[in-house]
Amino acid sequence: MKYKLKELDFKEFSFNKTNIEYGTLINLKYKNDSLEFQTPKVIIENLIKENDHEYLLLKILPTKACKDFCSKITQLENFFKETLKNDIKSVFSEDLFTVKIPFKYSKPIIKIYNETGLFNYYKLSNNTTVICLLALDKIWVNQYNEPNYNLIVKEIMVI
Repeated sequence: MKYKLKELDFKEFSFNKTNIEYGTLINLKYKNDSLEFQTPKVIIENLIKENDHEYLLLKILPTKACKDFCSKITQLENFFKETLKNDIKSVFSEDLFTVKIPFKYSKPIIKIYNETGLFNYYKLSNNTTVICLLALDKIWVNQYNEPNYNLIVKEIMVI
């Protein structure tokens, strides 16, 4: 279910830990559901392929909406840090952040729209303004006790 990031109540999170080879997988629930939320308008800085995964590197704009978004994600990361009793790797690097594109059988499984309807994933390019619907449902803790997470793209609106 989609939530407004600014209205998150950290007391509504629940965690379920599973030991896996080389670490721990922590499944997250927010109000007994997956956490989905929207970004403000951001710009695609780059499309990245790494270890058979694809990511979008998104540039944060100098707007109040982007400032509020970054602040809430930072609060969320701090909450995870306190809960897990360990630093978590931030998704932010200066004015950029990375989101993961889910694939199944070598095809992206996200919906992309523009003002006229559906939009082809492979036509996304640098400097395109977008709004993304993101999901957060897992934190991985590796064998060195280093937590990490990905924001997973569910939908993209090309502006």
